[in-house]
Amino acid sequence: MKLKDKEAWLELYDVAKKIQELEPWKYLWDMDFLVYLSDELQDVFYCSVMGKGGMHKGLAIYRGQQINKLLDMIDNNYPDKIMINYQECLNCNFLSREDTLPENREIIKELGLSFRGTWISFERFEKGYEPSPLNIKQVKDMTMLLGNFYMMLKCIIEQGMKVDFEKGQVLVRHYDKDKKLYLNYPQALFAPDQDYKTLMVSDDYEKAVMQIPQTEMELEYEFLNYLPMKIKANKEKDGRYYLPRVRIMAERKSGFVMMCDLIDKNDYKDEEEYVKESAQVLIDHFYKMGRPKAIYVRDEETKACLENIAEKAQIKLIVRPKFKFIDGFYKGLDRIM
Repeated sequence: MKLKDKEAWLELYDVAKKIQELEPWKYLWDMDFLVYLSDELQDVFYCSVMGKGGMHKGLAIYRGQQINKLLDMIDNNYPDKIMINYQECLNCNFLSREDTLPENREIIKELGLSFRGTWISFERFEKGYEPSPLNIKQVKDMTMLLGNFYMMLKCIIEQGMKVDFEKGQVLVRHYDKDKKLYLNYPQALFAPDQDYKTLMVSDDYEKAVMQIPQTEMELEYEFLNYLPMKIKANKEKDGRYYLPRVRIMAERKSGFVMMCDLIDKNDYKDEEEYVKESAQVLIDHFYKMGRPKAIYVRDEETKACLENIAEKAQIKLIVRPKFKFIDGFYKGLDRIM
C-alpha cells in the first residue's frame, strides 16, 4: 500500500473511532436519517445508523437516488435471494472479526491496526457485485462524509438538538457560504426524483402484436437482477467478483419455468443493449405463445422498461415484490449451488 493511501485509510479510521465512541445506535433507529448536502461532491447523502434493533452496528451512506432503493426495499418485502440488488451504499461497520470481510482484515493488518471484540471495517454495495472493500477515492469521500455525519450526531447526542424523526423529519446539514459556517436543522424527509427509462416501441409493433390472439396466460418476468453466485472466472482486476445476470420467465398458473439464463456482463455491450435484448425475448414469446393476459414484474424499474410494450399490446403490467413461482425456483437453486 502506498504511503499516501495508508495515510488516507488511517484518517478514515480516526473518524470511525470517534463515531464508535458516540455509540449513535443507542439513540437513533435505522430510519432516523441524517442528510448532508455536499458542495464537495455536488450531491445529497443520506446516513442510516444501524444497530438499535439488535442487528449489527454500523452506518450506511446512500448517495442521491440510492436512497430510493432503500425506501423501496423497506416498503417491499423482497426475497432474500435477490435482496442484494436493492442495496447500493457505502458502509462503516462495527462487527466481530468473523463477520468482517477477509479482504478488510488484510487491509487492517496492512495498516498496523488491531481490535479487540469489535472490528471496524468499510465496504461498498454496488449492484452486480459482491460486497467489497472501498477503493481509495471512496476512502477519501467516506472520510469527508463521516466527518460531517459525526458533527450531526454530536448535535443530537451531546447538544440535544430535537428532531421529530417519528413524524418524518430528518437532520440536514449544509455549508452556508454567506455565513461561512455549517448549518444543522430539522426538515421533512426529501428524496431525489427517480428517473427510470421506458423502452419505446414503434406503431408497427402495435399493429403487429394486436394481430396475435390473447391467451389466459400470466407471466412472471425478471431480467434486471443479478444472482448472488460467486464464479471464479468473474474476478476483475481490482479483486472484485461480478455476479451473473439472471433472465427468467415463468407462467403463474401452471408454474412452468419457460426460460432461465445466467448471462455474463461480457455478453452485451451496455445496459441499453441488454434491456432491448430482454424486451425482444418477451416480444418473441408473444409471437410464439400468444399475448398473455398479464405480466408480473418485480419492481417499478422493470415496469418502466416494459410499460410501453405492454400498453400497446393491451397486457396488464403488475408489480409484485415476490413472485409465485420464480422465487420457488431460486430456492431450488440453493440446494444445488
